[in-house]
Amino acid sequence: MTPSAAPRYDGAVDVLRYRALRWIAAGLGVLLACLVVASAPARAATSSVDVGDQAVVTVIVRGKGNDVAVRVWDRSAVQVDLADDTVPVLDRRTVAFGTPRFPLAQQIPPQLFTTRDPSGQLNGGGALPPEEFPYASFRPGPHDVVRVDAPEGSHVVITLPSSTGILVLRVGGGQTTLEGYRGANLFLIQGQGRVQITGATTTAFVQMSYGTFYAADSTFDRIRLRGITAHDVFERCRSKQIEASSVTGSIVYDGGSFDPGLARFESQTGSIALGVTSAAQLAGRSQDGRVFTMFDRRGSASVDQHGESEAVATVGGGGPLVSAISGRGNVYLYEGSLLNRRAVSSEWRAVHQLFNLHRRGNAAAKAVEHPRRPGGLRARL
Repeated sequence: MTPSAAPRYDGAVDVLRYRALRWIAAGLGVLLACLVVASAPARAATSSVDVGDQAVVTVIVRGKGNDVAVRVWDRSAVQVDLADDTVPVLDRRTVAFGTPRFPLAQQIPPQLFTTRDPSGQLNGGGALPPEEFPYASFRPGPHDVVRVDAPEGSHVVITLPSSTGILVLRVGGGQTTLEGYRGANLFLIQGQGRVQITGATTTAFVQMSYGTFYAADSTFDRIRLRGITAHDVFERCRSKQIEASSVTGSIVYDGGSFDPGLARFESQTGSIALGVTSAAQLAGRSQDGRVFTMFDRRGSASVDQHGESEAVATVGGGGPLVSAISGRGNVYLYEGSLLNRRAVSSEWRAVHQLFNLHRRGNAAAKAVEHPRRPGGLRARL
């Protein structure tokens, strides 16, 4: 007996129901694709231009919150890498230096600032004077000039030839790091944040208004450093000519050495600390503060103390004259590095803490680099 065939289905099909399921699946697919794209890292934008010997590179990064890194290579090219899709404005041209329009010196304009009392009220002001900074080891004549212009909040890496003649950095704020820069000249102006230079050999002008300037393991044939409230820290550096001045910031030159030449440190209200590892004659004076000395090794130095506010320390039989002058801060003269002095007296504790705080660039230091500035100073940038 043959089995009967299954009856046909003559009922209505719920087409909308099946279409809805397909629409939901498609929507989930689109949503997943969007999430994958959103979570993907931003693409880096790279621009590069070939240059000749002793090129001049000008980098302008506007606004705050920037992260600028400068590196060196042995190629004859300037490369700019941005950590997002923003393309920097990159311009290259040839300029003849040693002319009235392009002299062999950098002109530094005056820097106006106002002072505030502890409650934040304006109580005065002043200005950093205009200056002229002659270039070193830079020949007159035609040079390739590259200009890089990046917007606020940029994360940018600039790689330069080791034969760079002049590097000009103008940064509004953030962190600027230079590693192994060996160009003939460095000209850097930054409003706030942190500037860090390591392993450099150059002639430099640096104006750091607020925040921290830190240099380590570097050699300066000549360096001019000036600021308003920024603290300046040198570690294991060697200088032939150095002039560092600040309005209210403190200056620490730790574990360093000096070649014969001008060496002068000055702050109106901040403290100054000089620690040397080679022969030198250290002269410290404070108008309203005190001068402290610390030389542990017998015979390593002779100290001529004139009251509490003036002292001359002859280290290693004498050497280059180094002057440290403060208006209302203290002056500290010592041998070697504060890193080797864990147990310090109460008089030395403040400078020890200042050195450890600003050399590391840690979170606490960054909090100091972006203050509200009660009782401090504010520049008109």
